[in-house]
Amino acid sequence: MSLSLIFSIRMFGLFIVLPVISLYARKMPGSDPFWLGLALGGYGLTQALFQVPFGMLSDKLGRKPVIAMGLIIFFLGSVVAAEAHSVETLFLGRLLQGAGAIASVIIALMADLTREEVRTRAMAGIGMSIGLAFAMGMIVGPIVGAHWDVSVLFWMTAALSLLSLVILFAVVPNPQGAVQKNEMELSIDQLGYVLRVPSLLRMDLSVFVLHSSLTAVFVSFPILLSSYMPEKAMWHVYLPVILSGLVLMVPGMIYAEKKKKLKQTFLFSILLIIVSFLIFLSGYTNKVGLIAGLTIFFIGFNLLEPLMPSIMTRFVRTKTRGTSSGVFNMSQFLGAFVGGSAGGYLVSISDKVLFGGLLILSVVWFLVSLGLTDPNHLQIFERELGAEVNDPSPICRQVGAMTGVIDCRYLEKTKTLWVKYLKTDLSSDDLNRKLESLIANSPAQ
Repeated sequence: MSLSLIFSIRMFGLFIVLPVISLYARKMPGSDPFWLGLALGGYGLTQALFQVPFGMLSDKLGRKPVIAMGLIIFFLGSVVAAEAHSVETLFLGRLLQGAGAIASVIIALMADLTREEVRTRAMAGIGMSIGLAFAMGMIVGPIVGAHWDVSVLFWMTAALSLLSLVILFAVVPNPQGAVQKNEMELSIDQLGYVLRVPSLLRMDLSVFVLHSSLTAVFVSFPILLSSYMPEKAMWHVYLPVILSGLVLMVPGMIYAEKKKKLKQTFLFSILLIIVSFLIFLSGYTNKVGLIAGLTIFFIGFNLLEPLMPSIMTRFVRTKTRGTSSGVFNMSQFLGAFVGGSAGGYLVSISDKVLFGGLLILSVVWFLVSLGLTDPNHLQIFERELGAEVNDPSPICRQVGAMTGVIDCRYLEKTKTLWVKYLKTDLSSDDLNRKLESLIANSPAQ
């Protein structure tokens, strides 16, 4: 819970300025749409660049010292952004905020502190905390920014980072023994495999496009909306829009999981994103069109946020879990940076070009996603080996190399071979025949 709280505080500090930073930055000397986009998405670039180095550093120095270092860097970035009097300095502050890239280290520490049986629940807790931080940031940001000043939001994030330091050392337990590399960490050795799995690549593309779109929309949307209402009243729009997405998110996920409609719900959510950009494109010149477009966008966005990691983890091998998650997270942060910078460039031409470009991008995303392997085709095969074999490792490796096998593990406690496979490529009879052959050639206990 304490680690989830640190994670959510960290993300809240990034999300809280999202709906208002373009309004703030456009008043600064030297501001133009491109610099607005850089200031909005700049944190994503350094987040992506420093995830792996921070993870590797935590192996040598320990998790807590590296998390503390990241929080201090985030604190300094928040102070720089709060005191910025030019858009270039604001951009520098955002880069510094992102450079405190502690997400992978927090996840690694979570893995160090949890048993395997409860680790999935622990990671789900982090996911829920991020969703809550996003919702709170989108609601609190416009209220505080309008009644005081956006610089106050950056001072808030600075104070919250110091609070996180207190929680880190006063509440978070210390892992027992030396730090060990674990399956939740990103491994360069496993990167080649992860980048060859089509389903994982489609999820990486999906999170990249979704967060590119989110950042690009907020380069333009607050400025367009300010033509129809004062800044201090914008929370009246953001609150119902965000809540509508959150209210539909839970039943949407329950339906997708219980009815085994993950792929269909995923594609439907992308269609909602496409529809939102059609509405934006035709209605960005009026208040109703803007609010309708943002509402549909956030319904799709809030459905996709839990769906994408849920689908991604189904196609992950146990040994590549951390690497797959790392690439997925880096794709998200790179998307935020590209969305901000490209969105700023496109909006400098016109808002119509921006929304038209996002529409084309989302259509391409939908077409690529049509080829996603349906997670419902995944099956689990288990067979107790007992005393039949002396060393199950070679058998697991050879079964894991079969076409259609996603993951193969030997469960020591139950002496069982556990295989996740695609029923479109294999059957349980195929696996049994393969095992019989391998067991026959394996030395007995």
